[in-house]
Amino acid sequence: MKGQAQLIEYTLTILFSIIILIAVSGIIYSFYSSSLRQDAQNSLNEVDLAVSNAILKIYQQGKSSSSAPSNSTSVLIASVNLNLPSKISNKNYEVDLVQLNPLFTSIINLTVNGANVTPSIQTSGAKIVAKTTENPQTVVAKDLPNIDVNVQGSAINGRNATLRYYRYNFNGTVRDKIILGEQGIIIDITKIS
Repeated sequence: MKGQAQLIEYTLTILFSIIILIAVSGIIYSFYSSSLRQDAQNSLNEVDLAVSNAILKIYQQGKSSSSAPSNSTSVLIASVNLNLPSKISNKNYEVDLVQLNPLFTSIINLTVNGANVTPSIQTSGAKIVAKTTENPQTVVAKDLPNIDVNVQGSAINGRNATLRYYRYNFNGTVRDKIILGEQGIIIDITKIS
């Protein structure tokens, strides 16, 4: 009986040790994962802030410009090269400029039951969305509510991270646009028939 008791005692000791080892490994991995996610989020916040500052700087340059393109042409008014890191927390990442729905900026006069109603018009604004493309995936978004220029574009891992301010004339309508990276089409679609 003594031999069986020792065998059971050793088996339980080994089993208990394995359970403790798994629990400690899980806690360490959870701490590592959360610290990696927090580091990526802090780095993405810094990237968002750098892109936001560059957009505001190029916006001021573009708005102060008096360049007027002729019909069906565009003019590059300003350009800023962003020095973004090639990786964030050893992870690949992407920065996107997202234009929100312009519906709210299109409402100028609103009439309800024959009475003119002055709506509270808010600009649609834009967002800078920075995200890691590998695990742990982290997304950080920053609003750009105070610019009346459409934005578009993206940069992956800091490549092609150049902001450009264009002014274009499409059928007599002059519009401005801020573009991040390389884009083939800069004209906005305002109506689909």
